[in-house]
Amino acid sequence: MEFFDSHAHYNDEKFENDRVEILNKLYNEENITRLTCVGYNLEKSKLALKIAKENDFIYATARYFAK
Repeated sequence: MEFFDSHAHYNDEKFENDRVEILNKLYNEENITRLTCVGYNLEKSKLALKIAKENDFIYATARYFAK
């Protein structure tokens, strides 16, 4: 069975040291085959996009900030 995590914050600073390891474990051991990394401010939205670009199974959402 495959799973889609529709709302995750692996762009949070608490994952700075082990983000790659955790994401690999989710994909390779926990059958999370799709994941949405959610941006919640400008900095974390950019990081969500970076993480998605580096991992084929991850999508990103970004919060729009109008001035």
